[in-house]
Amino acid sequence: MGAMRTLSKIRGGWPGGWKQYARGLNGSKTPEFVQPTDPDDRRGAIPALGLREYWYPALPAKDVGARKPVGLKLLGIDLVLFRDKGGEVKALWDYCPHRGAYLSWGNCFWKGFVSCPYHGATFDGSGECVEFITEGPDSKMVGRLKARPYPTVTLKGLVFVWMGEGQPVDPREDIPPELFDDRAVVQATFRYWNCNWMIALENTGDAHNMFYVHRDSFRVLRSRTGGRPRTPVGYRVKIVDNVSVQRMKDPNRGGTEGYYAVDGKMPYQLYHPRAGGNWPKHRWRLLWTWFFDIFERRKRHKPHFENPPNWEGQRLPGIVRNNHHTHMYTRWGVPVEADLTRAVYFYSTRPRTAWGRFYDRLAFKLFLEWMYFFNFSDQDYDAMRSVRYQYPEYLSSTDSPVVALRKLVTEHARGLNASVPAETAAEKLVKEADELLGMHPGP
Repeated sequence: MGAMRTLSKIRGGWPGGWKQYARGLNGSKTPEFVQPTDPDDRRGAIPALGLREYWYPALPAKDVGARKPVGLKLLGIDLVLFRDKGGEVKALWDYCPHRGAYLSWGNCFWKGFVSCPYHGATFDGSGECVEFITEGPDSKMVGRLKARPYPTVTLKGLVFVWMGEGQPVDPREDIPPELFDDRAVVQATFRYWNCNWMIALENTGDAHNMFYVHRDSFRVLRSRTGGRPRTPVGYRVKIVDNVSVQRMKDPNRGGTEGYYAVDGKMPYQLYHPRAGGNWPKHRWRLLWTWFFDIFERRKRHKPHFENPPNWEGQRLPGIVRNNHHTHMYTRWGVPVEADLTRAVYFYSTRPRTAWGRFYDRLAFKLFLEWMYFFNFSDQDYDAMRSVRYQYPEYLSSTDSPVVALRKLVTEHARGLNASVPAETAAEKLVKEADELLGMHPGP
């Protein structure tokens, strides 16, 4: 270390230049999440720490042992998870009601109980104080001291926690249906994004970034069109049962996806006259995409899953669902802090044989997990984490799904009484763009 300091002194800050702090001291870090204060902006009414009156995925049950409790933050709240006498994972507020210590820093000295590290206040899964070690078995704290419990349910090896103030709703209202399906294999991946949960959720409704943001992902490199054709017209969406935003079916592929189609076929390149060039710039990807198109056509059989009517698209409290032919893709943005989201992915299949179950699990671990939840999603993350929420937006027709999503959250989320205008300035811009394009109004 001394030699390094000496060399640094000799170097004396050479060679200098403008690049080291070109973006300030924070460099390329995600900008701090700040909400708009304009009462005409719906984004300011969306809770930075998420929607409380819902069930959320917490962690794999296998990660909660019998001897040590586990600390976890959900929606800005610290929880402690441990196993009760029956082996079920339970959750309490990670706060000892005696002196405020973290219960998660304690131990499970006795099976089914968690003991505070400070004075040994010992709680069961319902939060009742059953012993107080430093005062002995005659402690009068027993039966009087109570930690706050958070209801839990374990499905397919995953622990879900009710984060609301009121009585929990039936878990089937909030948790994807395949978690209750005995035939389904559900494999989960947990990741973190340094951005707000709502920014992450809005990204999933973005109608036009597939062929652009994801152009170099493994999935899109195999596709001729990149998933979503270019068009100035936003997808038409609707709010279903006040719980989800769904894309409306367009059987004719008309004004939205087929906007630039010639004789029913989308051109691979479009010429952009004001920039004087084509996009995509080159055609070399066509050398192999024809081969993968053959396999895509073969997939047009009845899918393994059918989404219930209100489980398609984006769903409260922070879920997106895509029904692929061979599997169900679910991405759930779980708020941790205002600037941190735990991205929980479910890859669900319904194999018909034991060999199929083995194959699905192996394929997921060897390749599919990386392809869907890392290679593809990292490109979303790189794009969305620079979004600065506090500044005014100028929205387009293509942003109609985002408008619908914000309406869903602020007008229909359980337990949220948001105060926003019937129509905000940003929403009027989307309608104006629709009218210019001759489309029916957006959501």
